[in-house]
Amino acid sequence: MPPARPNWRTLRPLIFAGVGLLIVTGALIFGIQAVGLENIRRFIERAGPFAPLIFILIKMLTYVFAPLTSGPIQLSAGVFFGLLPGAIYTLIGEVVGGSIAFWLSRRYGRGVVRRFVGEDGLTRVDQFVDQIVDWRTLTYARLFLFAAYDFISYAVGFSHLPFRVYLIVSAAAGFIPTLIASMLGTTISGDAGALLPLFVVVLGLCALPLAFQKPIRRLLKMDKTRAA
Repeated sequence: MPPARPNWRTLRPLIFAGVGLLIVTGALIFGIQAVGLENIRRFIERAGPFAPLIFILIKMLTYVFAPLTSGPIQLSAGVFFGLLPGAIYTLIGEVVGGSIAFWLSRRYGRGVVRRFVGEDGLTRVDQFVDQIVDWRTLTYARLFLFAAYDFISYAVGFSHLPFRVYLIVSAAAGFIPTLIASMLGTTISGDAGALLPLFVVVLGLCALPLAFQKPIRRLLKMDKTRAA
């Protein structure tokens, strides 16, 4: 039998995400040039500890109110706070916000979740419920489906996975995509010439698991069957 070809339709979300990321990146570069990077950093310094707290709160809200987009916030973390602090603040906001989403769906059910994500958002949540079955599929989602992890957090609350598994995977595996996003942000505020190669690498890393998600899922199911 000929080898299975990847379903390129699965790359459509990545294409839309890539175009959106380019638009957001261009807007951030324009904003930084208009306001001035030093002015931005002086404002952050004057805000003191309130700056990271406000950033974490905003990031957390984008996970609870899932229709809110978090792309600009992801990139701005590296611009405002630097590589490692930006990644840590982003991760804290995502883990706290995702945990709230988890418990909202687990404790209060679909009616309450619908109020936070809307009808279309609830449809997206339902699409993930049967796909996230153990810590391996959750790790896969955390690494490569990070753009939809707010909806996934609600979906895991509907599943039988324990909260400790969700928390560990969200924090441990989530550090990688948040670090990459923060790195993109620092590149925007630094050498713009290095932005395009880094952008291509990030999209390539995301494209591979999306293009071959069917064999990856089959492999995960095989491993689960053997473990049982």
